Amino acid sequence: MIYIFEFKMDGSAKDALEQIDRRDYPIAYQNDGRKIVKVGMNYSSADRQLTEWCIR
Repeated sequence: MIYIFEFKMDGSAKDALEQIDRRDYPIAYQNDGRKIVKVGMNYSSADRQLTEWCIR
């Protein structure tokens, strides 16, 4: 498997996943044959921790 991570600060995990798709990050691996897993994560500066994540 190939994991593609995108992190946002004080944003949303959904926005991070949308950026992965919008900027075609997986295109470099499309002929690899392995499954691509996209992970969007949000870090809260107020809470000082990861507060949200989505996997697609």
